[in-house]
Amino acid sequence: MSQVKQLLERGDIEAIASHLDSLSHADRLAEMRTLQGKPLGKLYDLAEGRHTDLPFYVPEDVPAGTPVVHHGVNSLPWPVGGTFRKPMVRSAEDASLLWGYNDNDGLVAAIPWFTGPGYFALRGKGSPSPDGRTDHGGQVFVDYYEQPAEAPVASWPAPKPAIGFTAGLVFGEMCDYMWRVSAHVSIGSAYKRGKKVGAWFALVREDPKA
Repeated sequence: MSQVKQLLERGDIEAIASHLDSLSHADRLAEMRTLQGKPLGKLYDLAEGRHTDLPFYVPEDVPAGTPVVHHGVNSLPWPVGGTFRKPMVRSAEDASLLWGYNDNDGLVAAIPWFTGPGYFALRGKGSPSPDGRTDHGGQVFVDYYEQPAEAPVASWPAPKPAIGFTAGLVFGEMCDYMWRVSAHVSIGSAYKRGKKVGAWFALVREDPKA
């Protein structure tokens, strides 16, 4: 059993944070990938009240236009569950806004036409939620209601509206509400039309190389 799993069973969020902070990026990611499934829901509940902010996702010393990759693992079952990445970048027009998209692995990556790239926006702590929730305590959230007009980074895929049967089914009317686990790790819970989906995911930030 991984150490992060052992600490999660003990319910000690500070010990989890300290352990993850002591690891290299590769080891931190390997530890978090042992928590697929229901343990991610337990970690989300344990991290409640530990807010993130925009510099958590794209640090202020990262140059404009430079993406920051957050490596993810989710609680969904095969074939849609598993690992993915959420690259994020600071908006060139609005420093209080981050753009990002979902770079998936596995079956979902093989059929990108089905879902589209899943673009999203992140705004600062305390922003109003587009899904009508008023009980989220000011959490930073991944907002699939808002998308860029064009790819904010030249190498990124073209945006596709999260509407219709396919893209709408996966990303439409969705927000993911985030808590901080450690200095590099955050945990999210998915909500659709303001209702909890019962799916969670963890993100591990990979700091850009200097």
